[in-house]
Amino acid sequence: MPAANRDLIRAINRYNILNTIRMYGEISRVELSEITGQSRASVTNITAELIRDNLIMEMQSQDRSTRGRKRMQLALNANAAFVVGVKVSTFRISCAVTNMQADVLSSVILPVRIRKRSVEFVADLIEEGIRHCISNARLHPDQISGIGIGIPGFVDSEQGFCYWTPLYQKGVVHLGDLIKERLNIVTCLENDANAVTMAHQWFGEGRDLDDFLVVTLEDGVGMGIVVNGHLYRGTRGIGAEFGHMVVEPEGAQCRCGKRGCVEAYVSNFSLVDAARKALENGQWTYPLGRDLTVEAVTEAAHEGIAALQEVFRLGGEILGRGLASLIQIFGPRRIILSGEGVKAGDLMFQPMMTSIKKFTNQFQLETVEIVIEKWRDTDWARGAACLVLQEIYKSPFNRVRPALSRPIGPVELKNQP
Repeated sequence: MPAANRDLIRAINRYNILNTIRMYGEISRVELSEITGQSRASVTNITAELIRDNLIMEMQSQDRSTRGRKRMQLALNANAAFVVGVKVSTFRISCAVTNMQADVLSSVILPVRIRKRSVEFVADLIEEGIRHCISNARLHPDQISGIGIGIPGFVDSEQGFCYWTPLYQKGVVHLGDLIKERLNIVTCLENDANAVTMAHQWFGEGRDLDDFLVVTLEDGVGMGIVVNGHLYRGTRGIGAEFGHMVVEPEGAQCRCGKRGCVEAYVSNFSLVDAARKALENGQWTYPLGRDLTVEAVTEAAHEGIAALQEVFRLGGEILGRGLASLIQIFGPRRIILSGEGVKAGDLMFQPMMTSIKKFTNQFQLETVEIVIEKWRDTDWARGAACLVLQEIYKSPFNRVRPALSRPIGPVELKNQP
């Protein structure tokens, strides 16, 4: 067998073992051999390499049911690598430092109005947030293996640049390059919904599935698609624009210029705009001089303001129509609803489920599970961190496509504290 083929097979075997350890948490060499189909000798040799590389570690089994010598278990070395995830939103920048298991070690949210600022302004804020998080995690920048940035818009993750985002003005220098220059750390850029989807595939609700969808509800409506274990990005890395699928012809005006898009009814912007119209029509009251936020609108709707409850009901109905179409196109095992918008709760999701049942083929409806994720403020940044983590694990099968904006070769793990 040619050397190149042997090297590829060994890389595949190494990935399968590392990924299996990640999935099971703690596992013995015998179990690894049974699950991966590799010989015990191969498992022994490869796990010895992974231990030398500091990626995994041995620990004694806690199983008290077995007599005699305790079996040694293998687990990921969580502190083998540290990465940074960043999420850029309309009103905030979120940063988080995580370990190799995507556990958040330090995080910060910077409230700021990003819209229409320069890309250099955004880079300055991101740099401050990253440095703050690294310091709070008691790490040094040299210990960070990479930075992942998730932003809304049309992002070519392979080339590392954004064709368009509603957030900031496009500059001569790309955002990823600006961050890399400031911190001298490998930086990758990805659509924010894809980043969250990757986190679900590696550590979340999609961990055990090869076919699932993630729909993110926030300032916009995004989507991530996993089919047969692959994150689907579309031509040039631009695809899955569920938020701009028209479900109500000649309906409400959307930011993209069309009418009747899902986003025109479901996004934070659309909910606030509809609430503002209800306010102007005297259907509810709000203190003068205070900014009208989606949090305030959601709270008032939960408190029983009928006009606002109708805004969420209509949003849920429209969202359900769109999801019904996705179910019938993709036939996913699971659809995960994620993002800050899940805080709407039953206001939106009861009418959504009614709409899904109304517009979905019954046979397909029986095979799909709708999961509404309990949202945490660090989830966006944690998803961005997974952009870098997947490069560390590096699948030669390309089941999870490498996402770093520029190939960096073998990952060099930084010194531990």
